[in-house]
Amino acid sequence: MTGTETAGGNTPEESGWNWRSTLGDFATISGVLAGFSVTFIALLLSKQVSDVGILGSSITFGQLSVLLFGVSTALFIAAAEYFLEAKEFDIYSIPDRYLHLFEEEDADKEKWKKRQDLQTTSLRRREKRGRVFYDIAIFAVFIGLWFAIAPYSIVIAFIVAGVGIVLEMSQYVS
Repeated sequence: MTGTETAGGNTPEESGWNWRSTLGDFATISGVLAGFSVTFIALLLSKQVSDVGILGSSITFGQLSVLLFGVSTALFIAAAEYFLEAKEFDIYSIPDRYLHLFEEEDADKEKWKKRQDLQTTSLRRREKRGRVFYDIAIFAVFIGLWFAIAPYSIVIAFIVAGVGIVLEMSQYVS
């Protein structure tokens, strides 16, 4: 690891200058989206159109939609927990007035640097897990939307879910 890389292997330019401060925002959004998914499940369960069987089988559009929204809820909650846990390892959020306590002696500077690297590695590991769960949950939401909308109109279901998945894929790839 060079001096300009973070412990996660990314330079500040690759990570974004203030990426650590966004972890709480990701946790909040994950919680909101989990609530959305649960609410959508409640709406689906109250509609008879979701009881339409898929290709004459006993599996219904509503069942698959509820399954996907339920999975997305669990993933959003897990992502929020990882983002919040990652914040515990953000050693750079220590106020400047306390930093001098860690940097007084030469021996302590090296120990402090090792501690920074270890904490940042732990933070990045949890942040990456949170992002993986978050991304999978977003895809589950769009696929769940497809199953929720399909009994009304397959064309509209493909447009809505397709646009969402394409936009999410473009963000994921970039």
